[in-house]
Amino acid sequence: MKKIKKTVVIPTELKEHFANNPQEKWENFQNECQIGYKEVISQLKKDQGGICCYCEIDFYDDRKIRDDFRVEHFHPKSDISNTDINWNLIWNNLLGCCHGGSEQYILQGKRFIEGKRNRHCDILKGEHNWDNIILNPLDIPAFPPIFHVSANGKMSVIEENCNQCNIDIQKANNCLDEKKLNLNTSKLKEWRESVIDNLRNEINELYKISQDFTYSVTEVLSAHLSKNSKDNYSPFFTTIRSYFERDAEKFLNENGYDG
Repeated sequence: MKKIKKTVVIPTELKEHFANNPQEKWENFQNECQIGYKEVISQLKKDQGGICCYCEIDFYDDRKIRDDFRVEHFHPKSDISNTDINWNLIWNNLLGCCHGGSEQYILQGKRFIEGKRNRHCDILKGEHNWDNIILNPLDIPAFPPIFHVSANGKMSVIEENCNQCNIDIQKANNCLDEKKLNLNTSKLKEWRESVIDNLRNEINELYKISQDFTYSVTEVLSAHLSKNSKDNYSPFFTTIRSYFERDAEKFLNENGYDG
């Protein structure tokens, strides 16, 4: 998980629709205000740099059939305990996440996970109120990093950094827990390990040409920690950041990274 910096300007159609329909359900907004729904999706993807708010996989289906994307309500939209709050359409309650391995059509099944126990992100969360159980990506600091990814793709919590920026260590660990967001499934670890292998290979290939290791590292780091021409981050941003360690922190600091 990484920090998400959500735009403070509420999408126009969402704002107007909410003002005119203060008790509107998300499904009704989705069906009755399709321009606004598309506007929300577009802004969520832009704010998040095209990656899932939890596991950081990209949203895109390379067959161009349908994106691996769904709108996530961090606080359950079904909560009606306070009639003055409609969680369905509150902008800061909306995030973009992947399907967590639950959809068969995606990437010819490569992202589909048959064993429900190994699905991830909001699949297990459902309509549970986990506001005080897991971290909200909007509340994660840009610095220092609070998660580390090892060479085998396993993610862990950097407790020292959590203490430094007043992040609840238990909430951070809960994000990884198999009964919560389950961010250490075998598939996610496999994908992260593949990212690390690719980074290593890219550096080695560039070094063969340049014969300058520092230059090779800097070029690969810059390419993968910067947004691309479509304003998207590389998938598994935290894995990349963790792999480059201090070099990554220096680069992100110098380039004003804030989520």
